[in-house]
Amino acid sequence: MGLNISEQETSVSFSRDSDICSVYTSDTTVMTKLDKLAESDKSPHWRLKEEHRLLNGELIGKTYETHKRLISFRSNISTREMSNEQKEAASERFRKMWKDRQEEKKKVRKDEYDKSSKYISN
Repeated sequence: MGLNISEQETSVSFSRDSDICSVYTSDTTVMTKLDKLAESDKSPHWRLKEEHRLLNGELIGKTYETHKRLISFRSNISTREMSNEQKEAASERFRKMWKDRQEEKKKVRKDEYDKSSKYISN
């Protein structure tokens, strides 16, 4: 993406009399998060409305829509204090999740390979 970090922005807009919220972003980090929401079956209220491109086709931003009730404003920044035991337990859970995810990816790739090789051999 061609925008400098200092030029990347996110704008959230909604009207008082509408339930729809529009989120425009050129921030690549926010774009990644919102893409995942828009593509997930677990978040049906998020959708990609429009992609914004330069004349050469380069992507510079996206607009998403969601329900206004999914936007929140917080009054404080919360921090989490964790003991060494809690940190170790969280680390172990992450390692297990990562290992399970890698094994699942291997299984999917093997299944896809098995399906494709079946077509080739016929």
